[in-house]
Amino acid sequence: MRKRMKQNGKWPGVLRLAVYAGVASVICLSCNSNSFEGKIVAVELAGENQEGAKLVLLDPEKPEKKASEVLKGFESAVAPYLSHEGRYLFFQGKEEKGNPWQIWMLDLKKNAIKQITDLPENCTEPASLPDGTVVFSRESKIKGTLVNDLWRIHMDGCCLTRITYNPAKNLYASILNEGRVLYSSSEQYPVVQEAVLMVMRPDGTKSEIYSSGYGDLHPASGGTESTDGYIYFISGKGKLSRVLHKRPLHTFENLSDGLPGSFASVIPYEDVTCLVSYRPSDTKPFGLYHFEPGSGKAPSLLFEASGHLTDPVAIAAMEIRPRILPSPIDPEKPTALLMSQDINHSMLPVNQGLTGDTLANRIRISTMDGELAVVEVKDDGSFYLKLDANLPVRIETLNSQGEIVRGPSDWIYLRPNERRACTGCHADPELAPRNIQPLAVKEDPVVLSAEKKEISQ
Repeated sequence: MRKRMKQNGKWPGVLRLAVYAGVASVICLSCNSNSFEGKIVAVELAGENQEGAKLVLLDPEKPEKKASEVLKGFESAVAPYLSHEGRYLFFQGKEEKGNPWQIWMLDLKKNAIKQITDLPENCTEPASLPDGTVVFSRESKIKGTLVNDLWRIHMDGCCLTRITYNPAKNLYASILNEGRVLYSSSEQYPVVQEAVLMVMRPDGTKSEIYSSGYGDLHPASGGTESTDGYIYFISGKGKLSRVLHKRPLHTFENLSDGLPGSFASVIPYEDVTCLVSYRPSDTKPFGLYHFEPGSGKAPSLLFEASGHLTDPVAIAAMEIRPRILPSPIDPEKPTALLMSQDINHSMLPVNQGLTGDTLANRIRISTMDGELAVVEVKDDGSFYLKLDANLPVRIETLNSQGEIVRGPSDWIYLRPNERRACTGCHADPELAPRNIQPLAVKEDPVVLSAEKKEISQ
C-alpha cells in the first residue's frame, strides 16, 4: 500500500520549520492532547496509492463514530509510528503535491508538530528508537539503480547518519523490544531479489537475515512484535504471517489459510489478538478488523471508511521500553574485521555443474566494481579479513580448480571498527559456533583495501 514519487520541495527548510513552530497549534491538529490515549490512528487512502492520504483518529469504544482527521495542512500523511512512551507520533508527510516525502513528528501532549528531515530525496517510514533518535528510509541510486538506504537522525534534526550500505530497498523499519532494528530488504543490484526480513543493531552493525518467509510467500512489509513472542508481518499475495522471535528462520506460519480476501497491515492488539487491515474480497476496500490468530475464525469488522484503512497504531505507552544497545562504532577507525570459522560449513548445497572438488579452499571477494581479491583459507576452512568500513562486498567460495563451490553471497558491509564472525558461508545463523579457535585468527588478518587495490597477508 506504500508507493513513492521523487519530487523537489518548495520551501527552504529553515523557513518551513519557523512557520510550523509558530502556527502548529492553529493548523496541525483537530484534536486536543487528551483525545489520543486509548484511540487508534490509521491511514485513510483515497485510492491505491499514498497521494492524498490522511491520518485519521478512531475510537475503539465507539466504532460507529466517524473518523476524524488528525492533521491539517498536509497534502498527504502516512506511515505513523508511535514512540515507546506513547507521546510522539512520527509519520511521513508532504505539505503540497509535488514535494518529496519528509519525516515529521507530532507531540501528542503539546499539540505541536515538527519537521525532522529536510532532504531533496523522499524520506519515508520512520521508526522511533528509545534513545530519542529515528530510523527512516531514504531514496538514493547505486550504479544507476534506485535503492532505499536506512538512516538515523535525532529528533531535533541533527546528526544525520547512514546505517545501511547494501544496494537494496531497505524499508519498513521497526524496533524490537531487545533493541535491534527489524526491516525488509530486497537487493536491487546486480539483479532484483525477493525481499527478506533483516535485523541489525541501530548503528548498522551485526546485520543478518531474520526470515525469508516460506516458499513463494516472501515478506511484503516490516514486522511488529507481540507480547507473547511472535513477529507478525504481511507476505506476498496479501497473506498474514508470523514467526516466533526465538526461532524466526524455522517457525513461519501462514495465518491466512482458509480465509478469503487479503491483508494489508497488522499490529498485535489486546494481548494475543491482532488489529489488521483486511478486505474479504477485491471488490471491497480495506477496513480495520479484529483477528484472533489460530482461532480459525474470520476477522471481525471494527472500522470502515469510504476509502482504504491501513497501518493502524494503538495510542498507548509500551509496558517495557526497548533496550538501548551500546555501539562499537568508532568513526576514527575506517576499517572492520570479518572472520569465518569454516567456509565449507553451509546449509546450502554446492553449485551444480562442478567438475572438480566440492570442498573449497579459497574465497573470492568482490565489490560492486568487480573482483577485489582471492584469498586462500586455512586448513580448517577459516579466514580472517580486515576490510574498508561501509564497503559492500560479496564472497564466493572456490575449489582448487577455481570453480565456484557456493555463492555469491548477499552483499555484506561492516561499520567502522565493527568485528563480525560467522560459523560458515550461508550457515544457519541460529546455530552456535563450535568452541574452537580458528586457525586464521592465530595470525594477523588479511588486509584488503578497495581504495588502494592492495592485498596484504
